[in-house]
Amino acid sequence: MRNPLKYASRALSSRSWVMMLFLGAGCFSTLLHATITNVTLVSAPASPQKVGTSVRLTVSATDTDPGPLSYKWEVLNPGFANYSVVRDFSTTSTLTWAPNFTEGAYQIRVTARDYLAGTTAQHVMKFVAQPVISGSQPVAVATANPLVALFSAPTCPVGSTMAVVFQLQGSPNQTVTDSRPCHAGSQNFYIGGMQAQQTYTMHSQVTTGGTVTPGPSISFTTGSIPTSMKFPTRSVPVTPAVGADTSSDIVLNGYTTTPDSPFATDLSGNILWYYTTALQMTRPIPGGTLLTIPNGTGTGTGVWGPGITRQQLLREFDLVGNIVHETNCDRLYEQLQAMGLSDPLGRFNHDAIRLSNGQTMVVGDIQRIFPAGTQGSSAPIDIIGDVIIVLDSNFQVVYYWNAFDHDCAGSGCISINRKGNNTCTTNPNTGQTAGGCPPVLLSSPANDWLHINSIQYLTPDGDILASVRDQNWIAKIDYNNGTGTGDFLWRLGLNGDFTLIGGGGDPYPWFSGQHNPGFINDSEDTLVVFDNAAIRHSKYGGNSRGQVYTIDQVGMTATLALSADLGAYSPALGSAQVMTNGNYNFYAGDITAGKNSYEVQSTEVSPVGTFEYQFQAIGPAKAYRGWRLQDLYHASLNGSGGPE
Repeated sequence: MRNPLKYASRALSSRSWVMMLFLGAGCFSTLLHATITNVTLVSAPASPQKVGTSVRLTVSATDTDPGPLSYKWEVLNPGFANYSVVRDFSTTSTLTWAPNFTEGAYQIRVTARDYLAGTTAQHVMKFVAQPVISGSQPVAVATANPLVALFSAPTCPVGSTMAVVFQLQGSPNQTVTDSRPCHAGSQNFYIGGMQAQQTYTMHSQVTTGGTVTPGPSISFTTGSIPTSMKFPTRSVPVTPAVGADTSSDIVLNGYTTTPDSPFATDLSGNILWYYTTALQMTRPIPGGTLLTIPNGTGTGTGVWGPGITRQQLLREFDLVGNIVHETNCDRLYEQLQAMGLSDPLGRFNHDAIRLSNGQTMVVGDIQRIFPAGTQGSSAPIDIIGDVIIVLDSNFQVVYYWNAFDHDCAGSGCISINRKGNNTCTTNPNTGQTAGGCPPVLLSSPANDWLHINSIQYLTPDGDILASVRDQNWIAKIDYNNGTGTGDFLWRLGLNGDFTLIGGGGDPYPWFSGQHNPGFINDSEDTLVVFDNAAIRHSKYGGNSRGQVYTIDQVGMTATLALSADLGAYSPALGSAQVMTNGNYNFYAGDITAGKNSYEVQSTEVSPVGTFEYQFQAIGPAKAYRGWRLQDLYHASLNGSGGPE
């Protein structure tokens, strides 16, 4: 049995643990008298400003206790009754924000909090946004991103919806944004997916009942990309063939390390959109926003204290880069502890997805000391597991799944004694871990048990499909929309629960080290996966593969329908998706191209294995995932499914 005192002291930051002992020593009343005063909030530029103006907000406060102080940022849009959390409690005292909903008075509420002392104070500031339009004509203006415009149109009838249609001047190809409900005041859209220094025409499109009414057309010329932005060298070794899905003409690249950052191109490799810094982009989601896992600070009172920033944030941002919602590991761990989680949350990792009900599901890693004998160890051992956290529309915890609570032996199970493929060791000089390892919380070395690197919400039954990389399995979890047992229902892969049909004479037909598997329709019978082929490559050589399986969950068979050699080996990273015409897109993000140089590769493959299109980029960074999209507004909620 674990020693809870020893475990807790290692899991918490030293300051947090000392403070907890201090509270237990009878000094609680002293801390309760601590107060937070002089909470002030300033904006640059000051109110009022035009809709869409980028505003830098700065908060300050005085605390009679040493702190640390953390701040929660909320915004009340004009005409709304409830505040929306933009950034949950964090020690970061500045926020770049844009009043981009409509004109009117916004309320910005900042809560200053000393978590250890149990004290809070608030300040509310009114910020007035003036309309961009005047009269009945729409307007398109520049934003902080030179490839993104703010399109502002007059109000439309309540009960109707509006979208924006835009196209490169002289081109027949049109892009249509998502449709949004009409409301009082001007209607505002960020228009993204445009080349630099080009002129585009755009107009609104109002739908009332079955009637579509176009608005007047205007033009907008994009700016130039700053010279400070660096992009890898791009090429198209396979131009679109006759069978290519040319309607999905955007390649979105999720670069994760500097100097490169996420960017999108057209099928010729021309830049259409970019983000300014490197981060882990998990998913584009409908409506023109993106879910990401960046580095950053939390509350300063979590398991790391104020020192660790690696993958500590979960952020949704829009096409300009404005934060829509953000939280951090420290803040979620507070809520998880209150719900009964005792294993420390080290970071977010690998995936975050948006559910159809507006909730967000994110993966994190947790750690626990297990007794000697576990996974063959001669002494107590630190094992890294996974937690799946479900958040409401304000990024507040409503549910969690702890893998440690569901280890078992037998059919469908994943035993804690089934050792994973990776051991994580902390470098004593840098304090960092290598490769895909999280920071080690409790005791180095630590065994990475599951390494869940993607999740998919299954709409027919409300369960979760998880890619369990370190076990070379794809597993189904009994989530059942939050009412399930949480147990593993089955495991797909070598020595799992399914009998493989097909594979020919391949010495290792199953996937291994896989990324981003997903069912491509609601019947859960066709599954696509990026097969890194880690074990196959180590034993027999060969490249990574794009695979498609026909799954029979009654007869428990998996028929290998496609296993396409992608022409290169990517030991890590990657994604897979079905396209609108029935082809598949397989994205490799970690192909060695030379010393400190990596190649990413997006390959469109037909159902019979022919290459219909291929994009490549070579540079100093790797890319976690990539997607082929019709536009930046209609990404799929279903992970590996096609556009909505």
